[in-house]
Parts: sequence; C-alpha cells; structure tokens
Amino acid sequence: MASTNVKQSNIFSNTILIVLIFICLHSSAQKNTTKGIYQVKSGTISLQLGSRGNIVGLFIGKSQANWISSGGTGLKGFHLLGEGSVNSLKKDDSVVFTRTMKDSIGHTCVVSDIFTPQKGSIHWEISITSKDSCWTTPITTQLKCAKPEEKRIWTAWSDPNHSDKKEWNDPFVYLPFSNQHWTYGNEKKTTDYRELHTPENGDFVSVPMFSMIVPATDKAVSIILSPEDHILNMQLSVTEAGDLQFDREKNRIGNGKTIHFSMDIVPHEADWRGGLRWMASRYANFFNPANPTADEIGGCGAYSGYEDIVDVARLKKMAFRVNWKLSDDFPWMGMFLPPLTNDTDTWKRACDEPFPPGKDSIQSFRKMNEHTKWLRKNGFYELSYFNVTELGRNMSKPPKRNQNDPELWKDPVSFVKYKIPNGVLIADNPTFYGAHVMDCGDAAYQQFILEQAKRNIKMLPYNSGICIDRMDWLRYFNLKADDGVTLVNGKPARSLFESWKSLLTKLGPLMHQAKKVIFVNPMAMRLDLMKDIDGFYSEHGESGPGLNSMAFISLRKPAITWTYMWWGTWQQAPKFELLPNPDQFFQRHLYMGVFPTAPYPYNNHAINPREETDNEYLAYGRLLDAMHGKKWVLAAHCVETKTKDVKVNLFEVPSGYVLPVINAGTTEFAIVLVRNIPNLNKLEATVIQPGAQEDVPLTTRYHDGVLELKVPLKRGCAMVKLVKKNKKE
Repeated sequence: MASTNVKQSNIFSNTILIVLIFICLHSSAQKNTTKGIYQVKSGTISLQLGSRGNIVGLFIGKSQANWISSGGTGLKGFHLLGEGSVNSLKKDDSVVFTRTMKDSIGHTCVVSDIFTPQKGSIHWEISITSKDSCWTTPITTQLKCAKPEEKRIWTAWSDPNHSDKKEWNDPFVYLPFSNQHWTYGNEKKTTDYRELHTPENGDFVSVPMFSMIVPATDKAVSIILSPEDHILNMQLSVTEAGDLQFDREKNRIGNGKTIHFSMDIVPHEADWRGGLRWMASRYANFFNPANPTADEIGGCGAYSGYEDIVDVARLKKMAFRVNWKLSDDFPWMGMFLPPLTNDTDTWKRACDEPFPPGKDSIQSFRKMNEHTKWLRKNGFYELSYFNVTELGRNMSKPPKRNQNDPELWKDPVSFVKYKIPNGVLIADNPTFYGAHVMDCGDAAYQQFILEQAKRNIKMLPYNSGICIDRMDWLRYFNLKADDGVTLVNGKPARSLFESWKSLLTKLGPLMHQAKKVIFVNPMAMRLDLMKDIDGFYSEHGESGPGLNSMAFISLRKPAITWTYMWWGTWQQAPKFELLPNPDQFFQRHLYMGVFPTAPYPYNNHAINPREETDNEYLAYGRLLDAMHGKKWVLAAHCVETKTKDVKVNLFEVPSGYVLPVINAGTTEFAIVLVRNIPNLNKLEATVIQPGAQEDVPLTTRYHDGVLELKVPLKRGCAMVKLVKKNKKE
C-alpha cells in the first residue's frame, strides 16, 4: 500500500475542496439528515430529498441505516440564486427540482435534477441550460456516505493500490474510504505528445461506477454513470470522511442549449459483481459484441506479417486462434489497401518493418488473400491492421504530385494536402513512420477511412475484419474544429473522443453488415468508446493495470493481451530471459478471462517460438482454450472458495461454465462453492490441470442450492468445466 500513501499526500488538497463544496451546496442537508420532504422509491430502495433537490437520505429495505447523508449536483464556482422549486411531480413518480445558479463573473444557468424510480434503480438525470455565451466549469455529482467507517468501497480500478508498476494486483478487493483520486480512462497529465499514454497507470477506472459495500449485512449501493453521455474528461475522488465526487470537465454550456448527464443509484448484494451486473444489462450494447462471430475469433493471438505455413497442430494446442496482420503491407500508414481494382494489381510496401522469410517488397490483394484463406482453412482467423489517428509516411518531405494526378495516392504528402487538409491534428511527425496525427472526426478523413473499410470488405473476402491501433491519440482536442459539446481555453473545440464515436456510428454498421468484426488496441481504456467494438487486442494489457482495466470492458467480448519481447525478441536475439514465474503469468490471465499472445513465427516486438516458452504455453493451452467464448457470470456471490489465498472466477461458455482456480501455490486441493446459476444440480464437473492431456473427473456435492467442489490442483491451478449431465445417466 506504499504507493497509495504517496497518492494520498498529492491529493489532500482535493479533500478540502470537496468538503467546502458540500458545505456550500448542501447546507440544507445538515438540517434534516434522516427524513426528506420528498421521497422517490423503487423496490427496496428509498431516496429522501430536501427542498432543493438535495439528497438527505438513502435507505435499503426495512433497515433504518442511512447510506447517504447528503448529495446533489454542483457547478464549481457557482452559488444558488433563491431557493429553487419543485417544477413537477410526473405520472412516472419522478420528482423534478429546478434552481438558478450564478458564478462570480456573471454566468447564470438553470440546473434541474430529475429523480425517477425505475426497475432495480433510481434514475438521476441532470440538465443544465444557460442563455449566456459559451462557458464551462466542472460539473460535479457529490455524495457523502453515512458512517463511512462501516463501509468498504470498490470501483473498476486499474489497480486498487494505485500502482504504476507492471505488477499485477487483484482488482476484486474492497478498501476502506481514504483520500483517493482516479481519472476516467488513462488520462495521464502531460503536454508531451510523444509520450505514449498507455493503460499501465494504476490511477484510473475504465467503467464509470462506484460501489459502497457492507459485507456484514450483504448490502451495497452502486452509483453508475451512463456511458451514453458526452463524457470528455472526468475525475473520481473520495475522502476518508466518506465524500464521493465525480467531476466532468470541458463540457460546453451556454447559447441556450441544454446539456444532460444521467446516472443510476443501484442497490445490490455485497458483491462487486452487483453493480456490473446491472450495468451490463442496462447498457448491453456497450458490453456485447455487435457481431457474435467475435466469440469464435477470440483466443491466443499474434501480431505477425509472416505469410508462410505454420505448425497448425502445435498452435492449436496453445489455444491460438487469430493473427492481427502486422502493419507492413501498406504503401504508407493509412493507405492500407490502395485504390486498385484487380486482385492481381501490385504495389510497393512501405517496408519500414523487417521482412519475414519469403516476403518481398511487392504486395497484392491476391497474395494477401491466399495466406488468409490458408489460415481460415486450418481453423485460424486474421484481422487487418487499421489506424484512424495516424496517416502518412515521411510527411516532412515536400509534395511530389499535383491535385489531378491519377496516382496521387502514391504520395502521402500530396494526398493529405489536396484530399484531407483539415484532418491533420499534429503535423510535426510525432509518431512512427513520420506520420501525421489525425482527427477522425473530419468529414473528408472519415470518408477516406470508410473507403478503406469498403475495400477491405470487397478485396479481402477471407479476412475476418480489422483491428484498430493507437487509440491513445483520442485524448487530444482539435482546437480548429467544433463538435458542438466541447469548450477548451474558452473556445469551441472537438474532442477526439467525440470524433471516434462519430466515426464508429458509420464504420460499425458498415463492417458488421458485411459480417466482419472490429477489434481495437484499447490504448484509451474507457467503456463509452466501445459501443461498436467486438473485441480487444491490447498492446499494453499484460501489465497489471492494463490487464484489469481491459477485463472490465470485455466482460462479454473476447480480449487478448500482448506478451512482450522480454520472452524473446522476434529477431531471436542471443539475449533471452524467461519470465520469472510463468504460473503467475498464465493464471492471472485465466482469472481475468483474457488471452495472452501466443509464440507465433516472426511476431513483431512480441513473443516468438522457443522451446522454453513454448512448453509453458503447451502446459496451459487446454486451460486457455476452455474459456473460448467466455462471458463473465455476474450472479450474486456466484463463486467463492474456502481455501486460503486461492482465487476463483466464473465464466459462461458455449458448453456450460468454466471456473479458473488459481494462486494456490503448493496446496493440493481447493474447496470451491458455486451458486445462483440455472440448473446447478444438473451439471457435471471435470478438471483441466496444467500439463495434463486428459480431464480429471470431479465428484460434486449439491446441497441447499450450492454446488460444492473439491478441486485437485497442479502448479497451484486448475480449470473446472461444468457441463450438462448426460441424459442417459
């Protein structure tokens, strides 16, 4: 916890600010902390509200224990004008509170809080309207937990200890209230655009939610923010005193427009799964792949431009399924497939990557198709490299062609100058290949991207789809454009988060209607960006924070992580270092439901075939393959273990369920309990152990709705399979 203590000292000033905001905006809550003037009730949850729409109490069931003593909506630097009013009591039993607010320089706005009972939650919507010229200030949701010393907290944190190291820490732990701060997504603060903003930071959340938990009473409450909102930058802060605050930044207010934010207050059991279960149901289109074929594609992956035959049987034993085709087939970054009409037409590759054996500088659609067809025939899949934030090659050179040149596409400098001049975000070659950083919200650039996608569909019929690289650039703002929702430095701008969403509303249906998938390298790890995404291949997902954060956004989607070159470079350099503890590496991937990269020939800056590492993949291959098509089971307390230090999780798969048991060390058996899944008493169990070629039958005991398993372990691990019993038995 040492890293947490360092963070606490850095954010202590935020603690004071939060407390002051609460005092200013919720003084009425101090007068009445147990009973409100108004009540909004849904099922077992009762929300008590004061005269200004401020929360003064939250109760679950018949308990008299108050969960939230105060809360409401605030705008930084603003104060109330008058007392506000209750505008209406609607037929749906919602209560609407409206008030006018003003800051010290004269900005005014009308703020409304609408509380509506819904099945399983109380829905809370915020609307803000101002007739002034555009302005912005942090828009806050503040809550104060009653008796925080009795509660524990949980969120979809990248690391519960705020660790930025590549170590892995179990994210399914509950912590006491303390002075903590997270960003939504890995929004590392820096002005150096050459610095990669990867998901390796331990100080962010990938899903916008927060849970307060009381294990002793088996009760919890989650605050769940809508991923459908225009969330640009957002911070989450808590204090030791029980204060909780979400701060939304850079949202444009004014010109008579109304902006909206919404969230839900959700009661559930004292289990981290409860809030995620509700969210995955309510916002299913953010969690489910739009193209179900993605589940078939998911497995151990590769990033290779190798086009020769591979050892099919060996790779299948390692749970390998998909190659993300290395980005070396294009003439220049962004021109992935040239505007040629025949599959025999050729072009010269950029050749910025070393040649694998048997591959020269000339490429064609036919050559690419032949290799992809061979992979599909042997049960494997291939995804094309795609990138929507980088374009060009050696862009500092002068243009070579004029606007009407029929081969304008061969020169990226000329092409951008004449075809996509307004799509350039950063032009001083900050990235690989000497390419520009681009804004995918630009109309002309979007059209170019969609043309590339259409060419992929038409010219590469055996290809399964695309995998989009470099989402880290999305953290930037285009100060020369306007998305209608963003304000930066007092001026309209376009957030590249909004640009991405705009592009995917077109790219998603285009690819999905052609029965192709969209995977991404989620270097911007935020749920709201993933609505049209089918799966993940993260270049930075092997580290602890990257693995955890991707697991949360891939609850129902396939996810693959990089396995870095410290297990052997693709050039097979003499220096080679075996991972200190392969068991920990594989077991945390099983636990989080994520596949690693397999040792594939000529993987680029990733693991390559080598006897020492191949043997580890062969030992764990059957366990990895068992979670093919996994969906997280989020039923209440669905799985737990009585064995010290052991960790367990539960996934649904096409054949039934799989249950990884990890971290047992030298322990020979683990006692595992499974509950709250359908037809539990009709399931039979077998066990896959590392290195074993056959499943081990497992005797089960079913009593009082609980399936009890005594799981035999090897290397501290096992994968339990639960399938329907044979009807003949």
